[in-house]
Amino acid sequence: MLDLNRLHGIVPPILTPVTDDETIDLPSMRRLIEFQIDAGVHGIWVLGTTGEFASFTRRERAEAVRVAVETVNGRVPVVVNISDAATRLAIEHAREAKNAGADAIALLPPYYYLNEQDELLDHFRRMRSTVDLPLLAYNIPQNVKVKFSVDTILRLGQEGAIVGLKDSQNDLDWFRQVMSGARARNISLRGFLGTRYLIDAGILAGAHGAIPGIANIAPRDCVECYAAARRSDFATADAATDRIIAATRISSIAKGGSATAGNFATMKAALKGMGVLTSSRVTAPLRNLSADEEEKAIAFARERNLAPA
Repeated sequence: MLDLNRLHGIVPPILTPVTDDETIDLPSMRRLIEFQIDAGVHGIWVLGTTGEFASFTRRERAEAVRVAVETVNGRVPVVVNISDAATRLAIEHAREAKNAGADAIALLPPYYYLNEQDELLDHFRRMRSTVDLPLLAYNIPQNVKVKFSVDTILRLGQEGAIVGLKDSQNDLDWFRQVMSGARARNISLRGFLGTRYLIDAGILAGAHGAIPGIANIAPRDCVECYAAARRSDFATADAATDRIIAATRISSIAKGGSATAGNFATMKAALKGMGVLTSSRVTAPLRNLSADEEEKAIAFARERNLAPA
């Protein structure tokens, strides 16, 4: 079982590279994981939102987890998002993640139906009682219709159903209430922010780290920001944050489609320019980059020293 003290720092929610037929490009995934570990990250988060998890079959998801665990080979913890639209479906993903050797799992509220808090409590309790892996709650209400109440998170933590959470809603007030409440109730809860610009602010609010999508292309800056904030060197953390903010502007290169598609596709293009990924393709119906946009994304990354010239 994972030593929870290892669950800290920068845990990139890695992109899922795909081929032209939209199957998972496993060699590129291996290179991406090595790129992240070489940059000093503290964990790998597989099949998250940035990883387009909802686009893949059960078999593809299981294979991606197997390859991720095999590639990491125990060097850092591997956290797998096992979310799905119903509890029993998520349990199937969780069992496969456990069989593959995942260190921890993360779970969203079920998406599509609008669930109440008592249903969320049951969702997480059933998962924890069925699959013996450390479980994190994943809070991203803008994608799944429902927001965890502070009390629901604290109840799950107090019961031992969850060991931590990832909060991706850009609400430091909510996150601070959770972490302060956990301390007041003597609940051991590992807290992570999923936002890009709040790594240092999260440490002040009680976070143990961050799970920022931009770490896919700027892992060293994210690691530096976290390390500086931990030693209370906020000038260095602020300078790293400025570089992170600059890196996020890569998504503006994609002029059509959703902001989500532009973010994922432009980061994939940057990594293609670095020789890490083979393709910038995203899964349908997300919009792929034009050839001109891809060239601009690669040039943007090189100008900011994200990719070698």
